[in-house]
Amino acid sequence: MPNDLLRMVEAGEDIAPPSLDSGYAASSLTWVRQPYEGRMDYSAVTTSTVRDLLGREPAHRTSWADAHRQELHDQLP
Repeated sequence: MPNDLLRMVEAGEDIAPPSLDSGYAASSLTWVRQPYEGRMDYSAVTTSTVRDLLGREPAHRTSWADAHRQELHDQLP
């Protein structure tokens, strides 16, 4: 539950990853909480946009990362 996570962060029981800016982390919790509470429902609905625009089913980011692993790895310093 987003509100439970927010309370845990505020109580110091959980923290955002050190690489994540605290302001960005706070806004991420707000973004997750709003659809959960019934606001911004459009962001929690699956659409046909990828299929309509690209003519194919959307790729899950894990599948995409697996397919491009070496390319991504080669870009590291």
